[in-house]
Amino acid sequence: MSAKAHYFKIGVFTVVGILLAVVAIIVLGAGSLFEEKVWVESYFDESVQGLSIGAPLRFRGVTIGSVEHIGFVRNHYSNELSEEDRFRYGTYILVRVGIKDLFPGRSEEERRTELVRRVEDGLRVRLTSQGVTGVVFLEADYYDPKDYPPLPIAWTPKALYVPSGRSTVTVLGVALNKIAKDLEQAQVHKVTADLDRLILSLTRVADDTDMKQLSVQAGQAMAEVQGALHQARSLLSNPNIQKILSDAAATASELSLASKQLPGTVMRLDSTIRRVDHLIAGKSQDIDEILANLRVVSADLRELMTNAKRYPSQVILGEPPSHAKAGRR
Repeated sequence: MSAKAHYFKIGVFTVVGILLAVVAIIVLGAGSLFEEKVWVESYFDESVQGLSIGAPLRFRGVTIGSVEHIGFVRNHYSNELSEEDRFRYGTYILVRVGIKDLFPGRSEEERRTELVRRVEDGLRVRLTSQGVTGVVFLEADYYDPKDYPPLPIAWTPKALYVPSGRSTVTVLGVALNKIAKDLEQAQVHKVTADLDRLILSLTRVADDTDMKQLSVQAGQAMAEVQGALHQARSLLSNPNIQKILSDAAATASELSLASKQLPGTVMRLDSTIRRVDHLIAGKSQDIDEILANLRVVSADLRELMTNAKRYPSQVILGEPPSHAKAGRR
């Protein structure tokens, strides 16, 4: 009898515990069960390895939603894709996320308009790995739209659409592939072989060189340089050289002063020449008359000298003798 009562108590305790757990789950999860979710989807043209259902979507470190579905685009939009588009876009990965409290208090159209505006500002969703554990989650943030252009799509998204951005792993992989191609084009092996040959050639030259003779020649060259420096010092310490340098400096100073005064002198000379030209222009008529009188006087003097040569007495006696008196003689 006591054993049956003991089992009965255990059963009642178990049932009560289960009921309490169910009530707690209902009470604690009621809010999340009846809370409205906004569906947002994005498409990835890369591997989503490590991303699983329930992975969080974080905006600058704050969890704002979780992944609800992962699949291929061709399984959801096959009716909207042509055969060519299905081949081109069918391998895109569709990731649908449930977000709570996205633009609360707004209608569906207002939410879509606001999200489009933010996408134009650079809102993107990227795959991000958490530390060294390899756990992948989604991260939303603003990036440069030029560096992260939206993927081309040929269908109308059923949910609100946020373009994806290349993950850090993808960007790093592309950069490493580019570096590998550049190294392959650079022919590193050939450059290394050429460098080895150059080092061997330099080693042979160093071995073949008579270092003792080279040291003697270097010592002679240094001695010649020192002798030239000594001669230069002796030449500069000569008093005559100092005087020549001083005179040259004084001459340069005088030339500098003269060059400064030269414009004024040229201006004064130009002014004087203009005055002379003006004076000559004003007295040109008088000068012409004087020149004419000088010509007349010159002609008279020429005639007087001619007569003096022919009749010397005329200069003393006056008029020349008459022809009758000259005949009587």
